[in-house]
Amino acid sequence: MSALTALIIKDIKQLLRDPKSFFMVLMMPTMVMAMFVMGYGETRGAVPIAVVNLDGGVVSWQLIEALKNSGNFKIVRYAPTKELGVELVRRGEVYAALIIPEGFSECVLEGRSTQLVTVLDSAYATVSELVWEAVVVAVQGFLRMAAERYGTFNIDVVKETVYGPKVSSVDLFTSVVMGVLLHLVPMSLIAVSISRERERRTFEQLIMTPISSGHIVLGKLLAYSIVTVSDMLITLGIAVAILGVRVRGSLIDLTLVSLLLLICSLSLGLLISAVSRNQLQAYQTAIFLFIPSLLFSGFMTPVELLSPAARAFSKVLPLYYFLKAFKNIQLRGWGLGDVAWDCAALVVEAVAFLVAAVKVLRLRVE
Repeated sequence: MSALTALIIKDIKQLLRDPKSFFMVLMMPTMVMAMFVMGYGETRGAVPIAVVNLDGGVVSWQLIEALKNSGNFKIVRYAPTKELGVELVRRGEVYAALIIPEGFSECVLEGRSTQLVTVLDSAYATVSELVWEAVVVAVQGFLRMAAERYGTFNIDVVKETVYGPKVSSVDLFTSVVMGVLLHLVPMSLIAVSISRERERRTFEQLIMTPISSGHIVLGKLLAYSIVTVSDMLITLGIAVAILGVRVRGSLIDLTLVSLLLLICSLSLGLLISAVSRNQLQAYQTAIFLFIPSLLFSGFMTPVELLSPAARAFSKVLPLYYFLKAFKNIQLRGWGLGDVAWDCAALVVEAVAFLVAAVKVLRLRVE
């Protein structure tokens, strides 16, 4: 038997002797695919929009029904004025407001051209483009249907924006990049801290000192926070000062929200470290937990377009709340009061992870 063959057999046997690691290797692809199907299967969500029907005629309601039947929209509000419709978009309650002007039905019945104004939220460019394209397709379908009934006419779909007129790609992806840096990197870094000490036999020395599991968890949290906070500040500084990323809100608010995700990620990493027997398990678990964040937090696809089960699952992910809060401060100019719910969710999850880490950490050598 060659040395290379012996080395391969040794590593396979070592992996088989660690059931948790072996389970992660075998089951991770299957579970990731199952999560993908759950979130991106045939059952999809619809984008919440508002409708301002200033016409009130029969044809305008027929258009609204056509929009509903397209399956792309969920009309959650009917606003009486254009100003209120635009305000709903500004507050983030809807991603778009469709304005049907006065005299719409009359123009259609008389074969004259008319307009349909679509007010979009440029801060969420991906959703805005989806809404815009879906509105154009739905109107074209309505035109074909209505032309047979009322004769030839035309509807011009006019685009208006708030927080626009356009947001650059760099501005849009800043929250995504910060989310990866503040979630995956700190979580993976601290996840191996306790398991590394177990492997190096320094954990036995640590538990012989007169300290509790709470002291160990808190000490590691503070130590890694000091190290990773500097990375966070440098990254934000480079993005704003050198890359010219636009921040409409307060930079202090943006820093505080980033700090909350950082602490939450470190707390989750500590929980992973407390339950992992070795560094391999810790790394695998950290990566495995980060995959749902990629799929379900709005990182890749807006949460509203996912399946109902995936939308519910996204509400337990720290990255979901961070992306919302970060984007609303950076691109919409909101303050901490406007994103208080998202910040509170991050605080609650960070405390829960810390408490769980203290509870499961065993101060004994295994």
